[in-house]
Amino acid sequence: MKKILLIVGMALGFLVLGSCTKDGGNDPLPDWWYKTDTTGTTTDKFPSPAKSDNIVVAHRGGSTEAGTTANPDNSIAALRYAMALKCYASECDIYWTADDQVIVAHADGECKINGLHPWEATVAQIRAAGNLSNGEQIPTLGEMLDVVMESGSCTKLWMDIKNITYPSTLTKYTIAASKKACEIITAKKAKNFTEFICTANSTVMASSYLYASTAGIPIGWMSNSAATVYVVNGYPWANLSIDYMTKGGGARTIDEFTKSKVALSIFVVDTDDDMTYYVNNASKLKAITTNYPKKMLVKMGLR
Repeated sequence: MKKILLIVGMALGFLVLGSCTKDGGNDPLPDWWYKTDTTGTTTDKFPSPAKSDNIVVAHRGGSTEAGTTANPDNSIAALRYAMALKCYASECDIYWTADDQVIVAHADGECKINGLHPWEATVAQIRAAGNLSNGEQIPTLGEMLDVVMESGSCTKLWMDIKNITYPSTLTKYTIAASKKACEIITAKKAKNFTEFICTANSTVMASSYLYASTAGIPIGWMSNSAATVYVVNGYPWANLSIDYMTKGGGARTIDEFTKSKVALSIFVVDTDDDMTYYVNNASKLKAITTNYPKKMLVKMGLR
């Protein structure tokens, strides 16, 4: 059954983003994604960020450290703070809107942004309900991508595909966010500047993984599952809360994922003790997400 669903899902993904066959095998990326030089060598033709010297991800742009009034979370100002620090990535939260767009914001406990459920409102309606504390409009994903793709940037945009659990679990709108985000990223040729982290909801992850893989965008699953579960599902990257790790009282270990060859990133690492522990294990990790990116970089001896 899993194989059948995978085949069907991949087919749907190709209809959205295109497909091609190269070197006798299936290739999830369309022909126009590539360039071929005079020697016949095929390479990715899309722009890439500058090389980063760290694995630090600024949680919601590092808003807490930068000051939430001038740099509210999920704002362009906070993104620019993370970029100025030259963080590996800046994390943000995404939702699908009723006008088939993707908005960047952190919803409240009732899954509302500015008092509105994003899947029931347009971007214009959400923005009309209020600005961020620094006067910015709530940004769209496209606007965030325009900033992160500026010349010389080494910071990627990590998009958290947020689960919708109120008034009930509404997976179709969460899946719509990942699908539309992939379309926007593809249109802007931004795949090399982006990575997804996805809610633990297995239904959402299954669909989001297919969309992201088709678009050539890495995606990490935030499930408190054994590394073997990731391997069985073919998911190459785990993004786990420190609460899931043995260091935080959970069951998961760094070595468990290292031995299974599953990439591992950790969130949210804020205390001095946690920072020291994960900095000492940084060589085994894909990334470390923190609300205090500058402090983390200093602990790593990089700033």
